[in-house]
Amino acid sequence: MVDLRRHRYWIDIRSQGPFLLKIASVWAAGVLLLCLLLYYLADEELGRSFYSIHLRLRNTWQILLPAVLVAGGVSYLVTIGATLFLAVRESHRLGGPIHKFRLLFLELGKGILDTGFRFRNGDLLFHLGESYREALRVHAERIRELQDLGDRADRSLSEARRSLETRGLPAEEMRRIGESSDALERLRDALREFRVGPS
Repeated sequence: MVDLRRHRYWIDIRSQGPFLLKIASVWAAGVLLLCLLLYYLADEELGRSFYSIHLRLRNTWQILLPAVLVAGGVSYLVTIGATLFLAVRESHRLGGPIHKFRLLFLELGKGILDTGFRFRNGDLLFHLGESYREALRVHAERIRELQDLGDRADRSLSEARRSLETRGLPAEEMRRIGESSDALERLRDALREFRVGPS
């Protein structure tokens, strides 16, 4: 059985809206340029043909064809050029943050929770970067608290172990305390792998 899924394309007005508005503005300017060129060139061609009508007769298409070709070609080239320039410029504003996010996720995979990265103000994903920074800050604070708790628990367990060793506890009890101490040390080592940056 064929799985037919409908794809829906949602427009995020906050991030995509300005780009779509710029593209629409470029196209509207291209249409306006086409109209102005057609009006100007057709007016010139009709004016020349009107004064030379007594020399030879031409149909309207022959009169207007050069004006339509020139106006259409010029407006097409200008509109396409402006659209390509805008697309390259906007994709750069998007490509930079995407590259930055790729590096940030690689760092996150290594346990680096530093929030010292920067995005440019004009970047399209600036607000997403700030949300990511806030998420990193919250998790870094939680891990910092866990690191502090681990240090305190290790100090308390070490003091308790030294105190109990002098009292001569049975070997089984001392073994359990040793296992707890080893587990706590492994936990502290795992927490030390996270680099949370300055508090």
